[in-house]
Amino acid sequence: MSDAPSTVRALSCTHCGGTISLRAAGYTVSLICEHCGTTLDATDPDLRIIAQATAAMRVPLIPLGTRAEIRGTAWEVVGYLEKSDGGDGWSEYLLFNPYQGYAFLLDDGRRFSIGFLLDRLPGYDWGELQLDGEGYKRFGTRYATWVRFVVGEFYWRVAEGEKVRVSDYVRPGRMISCEENESERTWTRLFMLDWGEAEKAFGIERRRRDYSTPSPHEPSPYRDKMVEALILGAIAAATLLLIALMGGGSTRAASAEMQVAIEGAPVTQVVRGIEIPGRNAAIRIGARARQLDNSWIEIDYSLVNRRTQQSFDASTVAERYSGRDSDGDWTEGDTTPNIKLSSIPPGTYDLVVEMTGHRWSPSGSSFTGNAGIFSSLTAADSTIPVEIEVARGGMFGGNVLLGLILLLIWPAFAVFRHFSFEARRLMPVAEDDDE
Repeated sequence: MSDAPSTVRALSCTHCGGTISLRAAGYTVSLICEHCGTTLDATDPDLRIIAQATAAMRVPLIPLGTRAEIRGTAWEVVGYLEKSDGGDGWSEYLLFNPYQGYAFLLDDGRRFSIGFLLDRLPGYDWGELQLDGEGYKRFGTRYATWVRFVVGEFYWRVAEGEKVRVSDYVRPGRMISCEENESERTWTRLFMLDWGEAEKAFGIERRRRDYSTPSPHEPSPYRDKMVEALILGAIAAATLLLIALMGGGSTRAASAEMQVAIEGAPVTQVVRGIEIPGRNAAIRIGARARQLDNSWIEIDYSLVNRRTQQSFDASTVAERYSGRDSDGDWTEGDTTPNIKLSSIPPGTYDLVVEMTGHRWSPSGSSFTGNAGIFSSLTAADSTIPVEIEVARGGMFGGNVLLGLILLLIWPAFAVFRHFSFEARRLMPVAEDDDE
């Protein structure tokens, strides 16, 4: 503000005789002596006393007369207020620039915001306050605030104990506050300053970052990290799925067919000459017994390496049941079970398959009771054809799912942190509606 015309006048307090500076001559209405706290009428050439000091003087963190540049505009501190709504309270500095007029620097104890009086009324649409194409959500309910301490000069008559009712509307980074008393209503839009911005400008100690209790209009520090995590997580997940699909094809290695008697002796067959290529591979063994009805077949596999006699064992069940009860016809079971073996070493293998068929018979050939009437059961001498197919390759859905879960842990954590912060930000400290 060195290039701005000087508006400072040196005056003497008519109560204590101390020298005071009138920094915004021609604009200031009331002047509170920084030596004794007496409120003076700045519009009276004799500085008529409006009110005597009612509290001990306190020194603001940013002294009156301090000059600083905030976002390209030079300001001078001309007034200081401490306000309360019944809680810890906050501080407001009145800033002045002869070309820009007045602004407010609000200090809530954690962060600083700069505010400007609105010269137009906001609108209201879709349940939100609207200004310049932006929506503001109502924060809490209307509450009462009052001035606890004041010093400096102001463009309105201000005094300790002055009370107004306030309604706040917020969005990340900005707040609109409506202050009302018996005679007027004013609207102010606040912009939250970056961490350390005000401290650097005014030469005060930099504050430690703390997000445990955010301000109602504080932008989430986790939003950009969340967006970054979601983008990278989506790219990684898409890459994993693409790799899984590209490597998910399978090649038929061998096949056979077996005849299994229901309630008969176990049947064993060896499928020979299964070649595993020169790297650890996945093997899928599938069985198809589509003629099963009210019966099941136990299937045991042993994949044996011809050279080392190393065996890889697995078992499964092909089954199908049906009947009728009070709810109507029903069926259940899987007649085409598949098993997968992973990381099989290269070599030539034989697959030993053993199957045993069983009939499902809760009480003979039919059953009648509270559950209903079941259909006729498979005859004891039925023989079921079962096809066996061995294939190399294929995609392990469980491994892919586990990979996706691991990849999405970071994005999920980032989303949680962001929305947890937003929930804290929009949670009113108190619900004191002073209507």
